[in-house]
Amino acid sequence: MPIGRRTNSYSQTMLTRALLGAAFAATCALQPPQAHADPGNDFVAALDRYGIDLTALMSKSMSRQDAIGLGQAICGDLQHGSSATTEANGLHKMMPKITDKQAGNLVSAAQSALCPDTLP
Repeated sequence: MPIGRRTNSYSQTMLTRALLGAAFAATCALQPPQAHADPGNDFVAALDRYGIDLTALMSKSMSRQDAIGLGQAICGDLQHGSSATTEANGLHKMMPKITDKQAGNLVSAAQSALCPDTLP
C-alpha cells in the first residue's frame, strides 16, 4: 500500500528535529565511554544491513552523527505519539528518493536500535 505524502511544513519540522537530534547526539558523544553497547552504532549498522544510504537519499553529505540525529528525531516523534506510518510518510518530504520500503526500514531501524520502547 503506497504511503501518502505530507505537506512541506512537516518536512521542515522533521529537518529541524533531525538537526536538533544531531546536536543532542554530538553532546552525548562528549560523555565518557560506557561499558555497554552503543545504540548509535547499532542504528548505523541496521541502516547498512537495510542498504539505506542517507547521503544518496538526501543529496547531501550525512555524517554518522547526522544519521543518528535523524534516528533520534524519529524516536522523539514516536515517543510523543506519532505512528511509525506517519514517520515513514514524513521521510518522503526530506528524502524524495526514498522508497516506501526504505522509509519503513529506516523507522524500524530507529525503533529497534534507539527507542525499543516504541515497538508494539
